[in-house]
Amino acid sequence: MIKVQNRNGVALLITLFFIIAITAAVGVSLMNLKKSGEELHDARFLLQSSAVIEDVLALLSQVDKLGTVSDAESLNIFLMTAGFIPLELKQLLVKIEITSAMGHININALAASQPFQQALTAYMVRFNVQDATYMNDLLVDCMGGYKEVYKTDIFDEMPELYRDRIVSKRHLDKIINFYVRERHDNAVVKLPWEALIRFGDNNDTAIDANYITPALWQMLVPGLEEEHAVDLAAGEVTYKTLGDIDLSPEAKVEVGKFKLSFYQPIVRIDMDILENNSSAHVAFDYDVIAKKGKHFEFGI
Repeated sequence: MIKVQNRNGVALLITLFFIIAITAAVGVSLMNLKKSGEELHDARFLLQSSAVIEDVLALLSQVDKLGTVSDAESLNIFLMTAGFIPLELKQLLVKIEITSAMGHININALAASQPFQQALTAYMVRFNVQDATYMNDLLVDCMGGYKEVYKTDIFDEMPELYRDRIVSKRHLDKIINFYVRERHDNAVVKLPWEALIRFGDNNDTAIDANYITPALWQMLVPGLEEEHAVDLAAGEVTYKTLGDIDLSPEAKVEVGKFKLSFYQPIVRIDMDILENNSSAHVAFDYDVIAKKGKHFEFGI
């Protein structure tokens, strides 16, 4: 009981510190910007959004000084307590959501992983995708840079498309839409892509078992029942080894084909910034240990 109380106390302190620190830092930034940009609303809103991003990055760099993230359990506590923070300052509303960035499989690891290609193809077939092999080829063509020969003609139709890697959901949607036009098959749209994949570097293959979504569990383990997948993703147990996961020996063999990890201190930051009729969405990955953000996405 004492251990639980101490843990709850630490969690509460983490949450209070994080909310107070962000509120104070963002508030100072916005007050200073408000004085200098009253006449140019759009420009001011862009500056405000940039200030919020800088403040959040600065605060994230201080998280480790509290000793809050050092292993799988402390990362879990941090995400549970500081996972969603709404702030309202003057006319500006900022919503910050912090989740694990590593509970999804990196789509850009597809080209170099035969198990991933097989699992994704089989998963698409479950959703009645008519030509899952062609969709797989489209994805592989869009990573790894320029090639002498491509498996598909996507770049004949869309030569402007980025070829080094798939960088965002918007980029992926263009590839999916191309497939739909070519094959007249809308089934591929119904895949829960956002619950399956992330957009990391080509050589980034890690998956944190503690944050795998039910949909991804079902893709990694063919035949896994939905209810079992939901239980595995519930977060009631902190997995430290493959033996901690409630899977059959055969299922563990299937999962073992992928680079499963049990502590990846990389979080996903999603921020919605709203003011009157203006809005911005900012998302990026942040390495808590290395104190670095990457894969920034900015929409306004």
